[in-house]
Amino acid sequence: MDLARQGWATLTLCAICLIVFAIEGVSMVGDADPSLLDMGVNQFRHGTQIHLAGNIGILLFAGLRVEREIGFTNTLILVFACAVLGGVVQNALVGPNFVGISGPAYGLATFAVVQHARPEFRVWIGILLFVIAVAEVLTLGDRIAVWTHVISMFVGALAVFGNLFGSSEPTLKPMQMTHLSKVVAIINETDEDDALDAEETLLKRGMDGMFVLMQKQDVLGVTGYAVDEDTDGSAWLSWTYLTEARRGEGLGGQMMNDLLGRLNEMSVRKIFMATSDYAEDGVPIYADAFKLYEEFGADIELKVPDYHSPGETKIVYGLNNPEYPEEAPIQRDPPKGVRFTGAYLAPEAEGTMGIDWQEADDGVSGLAEATASAAKKKGHMAVLALPSDLSDLAQETLSAEGYANCGKLADFYQTGLHQVWWSRHLKQ
Repeated sequence: MDLARQGWATLTLCAICLIVFAIEGVSMVGDADPSLLDMGVNQFRHGTQIHLAGNIGILLFAGLRVEREIGFTNTLILVFACAVLGGVVQNALVGPNFVGISGPAYGLATFAVVQHARPEFRVWIGILLFVIAVAEVLTLGDRIAVWTHVISMFVGALAVFGNLFGSSEPTLKPMQMTHLSKVVAIINETDEDDALDAEETLLKRGMDGMFVLMQKQDVLGVTGYAVDEDTDGSAWLSWTYLTEARRGEGLGGQMMNDLLGRLNEMSVRKIFMATSDYAEDGVPIYADAFKLYEEFGADIELKVPDYHSPGETKIVYGLNNPEYPEEAPIQRDPPKGVRFTGAYLAPEAEGTMGIDWQEADDGVSGLAEATASAAKKKGHMAVLALPSDLSDLAQETLSAEGYANCGKLADFYQTGLHQVWWSRHLKQ
């Protein structure tokens, strides 16, 4: 992440507030007839330690998040707009004798909340903000500078809805429905099938977890994640593509770096990247993706030959979150058994059948029947993925039925509990 998005504007504002408080101490109200300079300094003065701590807390929570989105300069512009416009309205309606940086803090918090909200929730957030503003005016209008809050909330929301901070530098932003056609076109430059799949899936489930790399109004790339709900802290990388016209500029690395920062905030300990060795004219179309993953320290953990189609191998990279604290393996009770229950068409595959399973009270059962079901459905191959302890329990049965161990995704379910893959080609 470049220096302009490291949080220096936010940290500087907090530092000034602390320095002013250390020098001047408590300032309950400003001067009765302040100069313009005093009116500016008043925004860094605070009435109590709790007042100071509250505003700094909001600044840190919202400011660092906003600054990562819009950069150092734009963050200062937003803060300045909130401070000036909120101060002018408060002065006109009530008077100049108020202190505190809560106006800019409210503006930054509003920007952060609205910017990261899913589009369908933004109307409800707008209603909630309006209710908060009215409640403050009616109940606290004679005790705090509520108009600095109200105007700053309006400025923060306007900055999002008006896209006032379309960055001159490429910036990762939450994907919205208006970006979909451009995203599909970018994916289509590399993989037509992936473009169709992305369009269908995103229209069905929405844009949650997806981001676009934007420069001003142009969409340059797309990336995202999907947290695996069956695991403790694992996520999958979603569609990650960069427009061909901007490749070779380091923008793919910027997208990945910013995305990993977001995943770190969510306590995701490991991310997996699924891809394949599909080639056109002998050249793997995902070669740039392989290089990017490996530059970030990801390793190939799994290869499943013929998974996507005969001759096309499924490849999965794993990347540990370097910021996630190291933890000891979590122990769970030894499993007693596993039962294989049927077959289904595996995701993103032509003729590869996945084998369903569930934990059982005793022994290993149902594998021959599930495999026969996969063959009846005209599958050319059967695959299954098991927690490592269940895999150990069932390995003799799996080997006897002709399944081969393809490898594992380390620490997939939790630290110390891996996902082990098995495959078998089926006779037709």
